[in-house]
This record gives sequence, structure tokens and C-alpha cells, in this order.
Amino acid sequence: MIDRQTNIRLAIVVAMARNYVIGKDDGLPWQLPDDLKWFRQVTMGKPIIMGRVTFDSIGKALPGRDNIVISRNNDFQEGNVTVAGDMEDAIAIAEAFAIARDVNEIAIIGGAQIYAEALPNVSRLYLTEIDADIEGDTFFPTFSMDEWDRSVAQEITSDDRNQYAARMLTLDRKA
Repeated sequence: MIDRQTNIRLAIVVAMARNYVIGKDDGLPWQLPDDLKWFRQVTMGKPIIMGRVTFDSIGKALPGRDNIVISRNNDFQEGNVTVAGDMEDAIAIAEAFAIARDVNEIAIIGGAQIYAEALPNVSRLYLTEIDADIEGDTFFPTFSMDEWDRSVAQEITSDDRNQYAARMLTLDRKA
């Protein structure tokens, strides 16, 4: 557990196939524009924490959010990005941004190693549950849905825009 000094909520934002796949070849193995809209909606105006590989796959800082990238490479620098050496530093930086923005949530957006480290400390998951088993090489850590209260925010169907059907869920950790 990371020792935290604020009541700012830590949340994970992730799209995941039934078989826990979250990525392939450093990218997303699906086309779901409605999920990208959902991602933007739940992260806009908040500090976001990601690993360097996730940042590289996005290719730029996401506008309207404080971008914090965790990297062990001391030489890593990128415009509009704050670099942290580890999760604890990233959370402390994100909390300062959240206080300055007057928001009560920090969004952790990947990748797999960052999710695994953060999962024990988060109280909310914004989970896009993709209704398919998808081939990939990057996986979300296994977790028990029994530990979470679940509400469905939105459902999408497979169509000419969205490659798969999916549900956008908000999961809050049970007390």
C-alpha cells in the first residue's frame, strides 16, 4: 500500500477483453471509438498517470489533463509531461495537480505493470468490458469482481464504427 496524505480517489481507466487482454504490439487490438469518447469523458480535467510505453503508444501528452509518466530512464523528457521515477512519486505529483485543479480523482491509464502496481490502492475502476476474447500480448492483472460494486454507465453494440460490443462500467471497491 502506498501511504497517501489526501482523500483524492485513485481510479484505473482500462478497456479489457474477456480474457483480460488490454494490448497487442504496444497498441490497442480493437477499434472502439465510443470507448475512446468514454475514456476522454472520465479523464478530462484530471491528472493522469501512465507508464512510458503507454505514453509512447499514445504519442503525445493528452490535452486537458496533467500527464504524469513513470519512467526509470532519468533522461526521459517530453513537452507537457511530468516525469516520475516510481508510482509513489507519480501519485504525490498527481495529488498536487488534483488539489490545484480542485478535482477529487486521479486516473491511472496503463499499462499492465502500472495497473498491477496501482490496483491494490485504487477505489474505483472505469472498466470497458469488451464482449470478446481477443488475441494480445498485454494483460490486465486478475482481480475478483466480488470486491467491487458495479454499475453500467453505457453499452455499445458492434457496428460499422465499433468493432466489438462492450459495456462501460464503473466499479467501486466495497468497504
